[in-house]
Amino acid sequence: MKVALYARVSTDDRNQDATLQLPALRNLAERRGYDVVAEYIDEASAKDANRPKWKELMASASKHDIDAIMATKLDRIMRSIVHLDTTMQQLNTYNVQLIFLDMEVDTRSPNGRLQLHLISAIAEWERDIIASRTSEGMQARKARGQKFGRKERDDIPIMDIAAMRISGKGWKIIAAETGIPRSTLHDRKKHIDEATERLLEQGSVNVPVSEQGSVKGGSV
Repeated sequence: MKVALYARVSTDDRNQDATLQLPALRNLAERRGYDVVAEYIDEASAKDANRPKWKELMASASKHDIDAIMATKLDRIMRSIVHLDTTMQQLNTYNVQLIFLDMEVDTRSPNGRLQLHLISAIAEWERDIIASRTSEGMQARKARGQKFGRKERDDIPIMDIAAMRISGKGWKIIAAETGIPRSTLHDRKKHIDEATERLLEQGSVNVPVSEQGSVKGGSV
């Protein structure tokens, strides 16, 4: 049997390597005496039916270049019951089987296709329930006044940075001297500008204009 191996990780899975899925698939193919003719890897969401390598793989299946597609799990290939149904119809037409590392199911038989559809439907229902509960929880916390997003640093020497701005130093130099990232300075720019205005009002300081930009004009 000629088989193609398929591996995928989501674009959100920054710490995962799709190639790590391949050794187990190669081992299974070797144990069963399959001939691995191609390997395909995508870094994309399973919801995307137009993943580049998946499209190439389906094109290969349509030309009868392979007898089966092997993946570690069903969700490596798809997460939508609609997508699964369409894919199964296509592969059935091509007489190409799906083989998964974590389950034994003959996707060319009616019972096997039913089993796969049930598994996919339950998985999709579970994801929808989790997403719904997460959304409800966030709305409840928001109603209680809880803030979301990145926690604002409380160790930024606002007044010192304001004084450095008054002395004519640009954001790049301030970031280098304080060890505070420019992105963090940008987040606190409003407070720094307010502190700068207060210092200017209190001390009547003349503000030099540097190459990095004036107190009011320079960008972070």
